[in-house]
Amino acid sequence: MKNNWLFVLVLALAISGCGKKGGQPSGVATMDELNQALSIMSMGGKPPVNVYDLTNFPTLQGKTLPKPPGGKKLVLDHSRNQVVFVDD
Repeated sequence: MKNNWLFVLVLALAISGCGKKGGQPSGVATMDELNQALSIMSMGGKPPVNVYDLTNFPTLQGKTLPKPPGGKKLVLDHSRNQVVFVDD
């Protein structure tokens, strides 16, 4: 179990600088970042219960969730292992 968390931490640190794009403030997590965090947390054996749990992931600490478009909300789709917008 200890090795799983070490692997997750190393993987998280490896991707922390990858995929950064301009255009969105650094204080707002991108969908790509959220989906990467979800994948890594799920591999660690304890998948997040809701989308807010993702903000505890090391590379997302201090960032906020993206604001959903009108009439939508941000949720975890566990069947696809993705963060998605759904009708509110």
